Amino acid sequence: MFTDFPHVAEGVGYARDVVADAIPAPKYVKLACQRFLDDLTAAEDPASPWQFRPDLAEKPMRFASLLENIKGPQAGKPLSLLPWQKFVFANIFGWVERGTETRRFRSATVWVPRGNGKTTVAAPIALYLTFVEGEGGAEGYAAAVTRDQAKILFDTAKNMVSRSTKFRAAYGVEVGAHAIYQTRSASKLLAVSSDAKALDGLNVQVAILDEIGSHKTPEVYDVMLTATGKRRHPLLLSISTATGNLAGIGKSLHDYAARVLEGKQADERLFAVIWAADAEDDIWNPATWRKVNPSWGLAVQPDAIEGIAKQARNNPSQESAFKTRHLNIWVGADDALFSTSAFNACARKITISDFEGREAHIGCDLSSKIDLTAISLCIPERQPDGSLHYTVFCRSYNNRASVDEARNAAYPNWEAEKRLIVTDGNTTDFGTIEADILDLCRRFKVLSVAYDPWNATQLAQRLAAEGVPVVEYRQNTGTLSEPTKEFDAAMRSGRLHHDGDPILGWCISNVVGQYDARANVYPKKPRNEQKIDTALATIMSVGRAMLAEPEEESPYEHRGLVLL
Repeated sequence: MFTDFPHVAEGVGYARDVVADAIPAPKYVKLACQRFLDDLTAAEDPASPWQFRPDLAEKPMRFASLLENIKGPQAGKPLSLLPWQKFVFANIFGWVERGTETRRFRSATVWVPRGNGKTTVAAPIALYLTFVEGEGGAEGYAAAVTRDQAKILFDTAKNMVSRSTKFRAAYGVEVGAHAIYQTRSASKLLAVSSDAKALDGLNVQVAILDEIGSHKTPEVYDVMLTATGKRRHPLLLSISTATGNLAGIGKSLHDYAARVLEGKQADERLFAVIWAADAEDDIWNPATWRKVNPSWGLAVQPDAIEGIAKQARNNPSQESAFKTRHLNIWVGADDALFSTSAFNACARKITISDFEGREAHIGCDLSSKIDLTAISLCIPERQPDGSLHYTVFCRSYNNRASVDEARNAAYPNWEAEKRLIVTDGNTTDFGTIEADILDLCRRFKVLSVAYDPWNATQLAQRLAAEGVPVVEYRQNTGTLSEPTKEFDAAMRSGRLHHDGDPILGWCISNVVGQYDARANVYPKKPRNEQKIDTALATIMSVGRAMLAEPEEESPYEHRGLVLL
């Protein structure tokens, strides 16, 4: 079908092999490949708005083969794209609006572990779209958190151009100290960092957002996205590896891409693919390493990963780095107390209404201005084997001023999803929280509402006046150590159940442990911007639940009295 276009044929072949399990690949790569193949079938219908043009996809890959590798053992040799890279190129450049050459995808996001050749994908794309495609006055940008990070991609492109006399001569491209430019078309490619104030007035043809997982704020992304509005078919390409920055724009983009691939979010203008370990994968199994590193055995050497994994397994302080860099797994604080993979594995398809009428305990962690405020409902249940399980549901709050000023890209999404309740003004409205607690007390048999007297005494007094069983629960090592350990044990053993609350997950990932001489642990946050309030409220509710034996459900409630 694509015999005249060998690079495209290899990219399409990669997709087919992944779907057929001939090439090991994680969930979201399989979904991306299936989406591509389904779109090819759909495009056979003339009524489809999209058309696949192999000739347009082949051109940038042929162009890339004219460039040279500049690093590693292949340095100085012609650049040879790998099958997974050709799959990316085929998608970005091959899909167009039917009957035109206007590209379908205006945004693309590629997530892959370190060392697999992200720059090998990004640099030729930046050069092609800026200088080869023929867009007049094209502006290309390599954007990152720091100028040094941005220059990694820019310097790669710069070195590729410097080594290709034919490219410079054919397209009139010149290399300067801080820019690559083409005088005849007034086009330029340069590096920019996260000083968003210096980015106004751009007219972007292509922006490569390098390592967007490290971007703490959405400013650069927002500026670049806005600056693409004047072009016919610009491209905003984010390419990155997962980090510990769960509240940044990168995690938001990653999760959005996952929803698109899962079919939960419609976005025909976004190309997305994610190489990352699946939730059920054994991170120490070499088969996992292979399937999440698409350049396995080539750019990524198996013996090197094996050595890194061995060190990480023997040294827990290195485990987070191994997960993010080599398995593309998001983690929280570098010395996080809890396992995010264990927490994610505890997610269930449940709603709070499924448990109404049950015995429950509530934990409250209150703040008035900057931090989150949270309440957590914990429903304990003793299993036939004697183990105690906990099902938790959380409500997180903040005030409008804090949300608008926060450098947290996830807040708007959480508010839209009704996970984050935002009250007006510059302090969180405790009246809203009081009303929610009273509502829970009406719907459940609430045995205790635990609160820290700091900042919550007045609320506790009002609740007590309403007959709510409030319990003072000071947040200190002596009070929190055992509940924290039990919460961790419940997560790791699968005795904890939750509804996938992303705010709880974020707070869980941020908790670090402060130990005393007797191995008691106090959960704390490493930095002010890494909130843990929803996690603390949940630990408090679990702490109350572990002390009280849950009521045994009468069998007669459902089947009635049986006479023999």
